[in-house]
Amino acid sequence: MKLQIFALLATLAIIPFQTSCERHPASETIPGHAEKAKAAEAQAKEKATQKLPSDSLSE
Repeated sequence: MKLQIFALLATLAIIPFQTSCERHPASETIPGHAEKAKAAEAQAKEKATQKLPSDSLSE
């Protein structure tokens, strides 16, 4: 009986190490993700360089 309990506990202790998985970046696993990310970054950069309309009433 003690041997069975030990075997069960040993098995339960090993399970979390066996069921883990690797994480891969989206740019490697999703087709076209890198291109979309570059386009979004370019669009954000372009938007950041545009002038905001000034408020002439605050003068």
